[in-house]
Amino acid sequence: MKSIVLLFITSSLLASCTSIPSNSSYPNSNYAYMFSALDVSPDGFEGKLIATGETFKIESTYMSSTKLCRIVVIEDLNTFLAKSFCKIKGGEWR
Repeated sequence: MKSIVLLFITSSLLASCTSIPSNSSYPNSNYAYMFSALDVSPDGFEGKLIATGETFKIESTYMSSTKLCRIVVIEDLNTFLAKSFCKIKGGEWR
């Protein structure tokens, strides 16, 4: 019985995340402010996306010899998503 309840709760939480764009649908027109912040802002920076009403927070940064990645939490009133954005030197955030 406990496992059924846990499965239901987990499914409900995952289903609530569907209103935030999927991995590949972050158009620069709506998310330009966030992408600019990824270039210059420190971990902990928070901002609001006027076009979508979402807020974001840059949680952490990871670097390798070939790329830079940043973990960002994107939230609206009812949902949230933690997403990693990476880019190579001179490239665009993906």
